[in-house]
Amino acid sequence: MIPRTPFIQRFEQLPDELPIYTLANALLAGGELPLELSSPTDLALFFEALRHHQLVGLRQPKRDTQADAGYQIGCAGRIRQYRERSDGKLNVMLTGVCRFKILEEVKQSSGFIKAKVDFNDYVNDYLQETVEPGIIDDFKSELRQYFERNHQQVDWTVLDQQPVEKLINNLVLVVDLSVEDKQVLLEAPALKDRTLLFTDILINKVHPQNSPIIN
Repeated sequence: MIPRTPFIQRFEQLPDELPIYTLANALLAGGELPLELSSPTDLALFFEALRHHQLVGLRQPKRDTQADAGYQIGCAGRIRQYRERSDGKLNVMLTGVCRFKILEEVKQSSGFIKAKVDFNDYVNDYLQETVEPGIIDDFKSELRQYFERNHQQVDWTVLDQQPVEKLINNLVLVVDLSVEDKQVLLEAPALKDRTLLFTDILINKVHPQNSPIIN
């Protein structure tokens, strides 16, 4: 479930078109992603979003494709705040709202992609989801082993207090994941599926000789 605020669109208010930003990182519904924008194309995309719904469509690039090509499933991020810098760059914070599927892409004269999108398969991004405690415990166990293996110190008192959805949303940006792994997590139908998949990915990293194959 994404954090509800009066400023985030209701599901039925989501637009039919989005400016698309392609980045090798996954934004999940309810998560946050910082961006630094500097090129004329990126700035044009930002101001296009700001003029309309304050939504940017984030999607990941596919390997061995042209620069603009990417996955068809992404997540809309709302411009929650931004800071103009004296060097002409922008620091932007996006909050994940809802996943979408790209139906059609059109390159704009200023260089960015604008796409017709469909949100209808992802209404559960607006719903409260629960995960069985045993599944969460298994996930945290593998997570602890991952951090220990990589000699990373974390405050488990803080992590244990976070809902599993928030934990996963943050860890997608922290754990060393491939674009393919992040896309698998993004496209998981529900939070329970995402937690199980993330557990399998962590097993692959901690116990590669015994890991299941993630398709």
